[in-house]
Amino acid sequence: MGKVSTYGQLTTRIYTRLIDPLLVPVHTQVAKICQRLKCQDVLDIASATGAQCLLLDRAGINAVGLDLSKAMIATATRRSPPTVRYVHGSALDLPFTDGSFDCVLLLLALHEHPESERVRMLHEARRVLRPKGTLIMAEYAPPETSGARLVWGLITFIERLSEHYRNFRQFVHAGGIYHLEEVFPLSISQRYPIYSGTILIVVSKCATAD
Repeated sequence: MGKVSTYGQLTTRIYTRLIDPLLVPVHTQVAKICQRLKCQDVLDIASATGAQCLLLDRAGINAVGLDLSKAMIATATRRSPPTVRYVHGSALDLPFTDGSFDCVLLLLALHEHPESERVRMLHEARRVLRPKGTLIMAEYAPPETSGARLVWGLITFIERLSEHYRNFRQFVHAGGIYHLEEVFPLSISQRYPIYSGTILIVVSKCATAD
């Protein structure tokens, strides 16, 4: 199953009170994209407290959340209706058969891992997608304008408090989300900048895994 998550009750409370409110624009935009693409079965990898799954469920979309933290799974289950399913598991070895979903989400999860694991997560995401399925990612993008530097400063401050700051720093140094196109075959069709472009949502149509 991969590494054991150290995210416990304290981290879960921080997510609920601080991170989830900050990510409302991301979660709202992703739900709109899924509706527009008529996605029916969506897997949210690293679903945390279930904020994204809740929005998908309210939009009438079948949502499954996966997280490595049992504390996150417990919190997400408590705050969600029974129509949303949560699974304890690793993004490095998804506990689903090939072609289980028509859409997979990787939202602010890849930067937490070293590059070898990021590539493996992308391969796993593609594996569980149906032919011509949709991969939606949201990740950090280094600021390109002076107006984005204040937002970037807040993002960096929050990331410094996390256990994966070293991986975040390496991810950003390599080019952030733009670097993903260099290490994994992505056919990106749409891009949605959030928070002055410091977070970028990208929509990619994926072929069946090789």
